[in-house]
Amino acid sequence: MLDVVKIRHFYFHPPPDDPEHESTPEELWAAAERQAVEECLRRAGDPQAEGLGEHGSLIGGPGKPARCFGFNPEKRLPRNPLPLRCFDHPRARATPPATPENPDLFFAGLSASYLAGYPNRPHGAALGRIFRSADLTPVERDQLWHIFACIHMKNLVRLLARGGLSIYQVARAIHLSRARFANVVAWINQFAARPESTNQLAQSPTSA
Repeated sequence: MLDVVKIRHFYFHPPPDDPEHESTPEELWAAAERQAVEECLRRAGDPQAEGLGEHGSLIGGPGKPARCFGFNPEKRLPRNPLPLRCFDHPRARATPPATPENPDLFFAGLSASYLAGYPNRPHGAALGRIFRSADLTPVERDQLWHIFACIHMKNLVRLLARGGLSIYQVARAIHLSRARFANVVAWINQFAARPESTNQLAQSPTSA
């Protein structure tokens, strides 16, 4: 459940931009409300008349007009993936225990689904190499960005089981593509571990 007191605090006191900080739900809702006020002012609107920011119930409290969002900020607002070093631990480096059957066919499906119409889109084997690469060309970076922009959650998970990638490789692809899509970042961040905790993870059974 959201802590409204925290949302109001972060609305007035947004946290500093820190790539190692994972945004909380309250921070995202506060950011969405600040964004709504800013957009209203840019189009010469009136935040008070529209019940935004301090003039709405979310920030202004009881007695103010009810504030309704047409979207969930936790799923819509851009988010930063945690630093790549947080995914550099044994469990994240491990590939699936069973070798996937025909991973090239899986990547061919991704290319056909998410890069349809893209000039000279990569075939399955080529896309698999792009996902595994530590150095991308501008075109390859753009291709991965387009895939992450549209990818369904089931195919995000299948990058591991059917694509044969490790969590580290997926995290690296997200970083290199500069994708900041909330669903993708929220999914990958759950596998991160602070460097000081990697010794514990090294002793735990692989569950990825």
